[in-house]
Amino acid sequence: MSWDWLPLVLIHATEAPEPAEPGLGTIRAGAMALCVLALALVAYPTLLKRASPMDSTSRWLLMIGFLVLSPLAFALNFGLAIDGAKPVAFCNSCHVMNGYVEDLESPDSEHLAALHYQSRWIADHQCYTCHSDYGFFGNAEAKLAGLRHIWSYYVAGYELPLKIRGTYNNERCLFCHGPVKDYREVPEHQKNEAAIANSKRSCVDGNCHVSPHPKSAARAESAHAS
Repeated sequence: MSWDWLPLVLIHATEAPEPAEPGLGTIRAGAMALCVLALALVAYPTLLKRASPMDSTSRWLLMIGFLVLSPLAFALNFGLAIDGAKPVAFCNSCHVMNGYVEDLESPDSEHLAALHYQSRWIADHQCYTCHSDYGFFGNAEAKLAGLRHIWSYYVAGYELPLKIRGTYNNERCLFCHGPVKDYREVPEHQKNEAAIANSKRSCVDGNCHVSPHPKSAARAESAHAS
């Protein structure tokens, strides 16, 4: 059995959530309790009774610890790990993102992401909301993308300026803006409705919306790294 999830549970159980969400503390406490109980059930027959022949009770304790409590703890920690990756502060923990977050938080910035952040058009988790798809599979895909980012950051390396992987999915914008009357009444939106919906036409192309982020944000990484 792998105990790789244990350090993550301990981290998430001790750090304060940002922002606080109802019920998150209960989930952290539950994950921590499952970890402790699973360790206790495994430690009792393997450490305290290792000199004695393994009886049926020890086998049951091991089975419950390995096959029941451990998967439950892993599932809870998976949800906590996704939630812990949502705040803007988490993105800003990698210094290659510092320039983006500085612009995001600047009241003088007129970039699209900064306007959404400053006006709280997205209440919280602004980076995560605009860079992940909706639904359960959106969360899973965002988690896998995060693992790729970690690999690139620490192992494979990355090129500057940073570029988005593939084509940006306009459904992330349309989820909020699509049903709004002011959006639907714009002639350009009506004319290019299909192209916008299938992401063949970008919302920031040509004379449409301004760039989400300053193009110079990631270039500052070179000076920072040197």
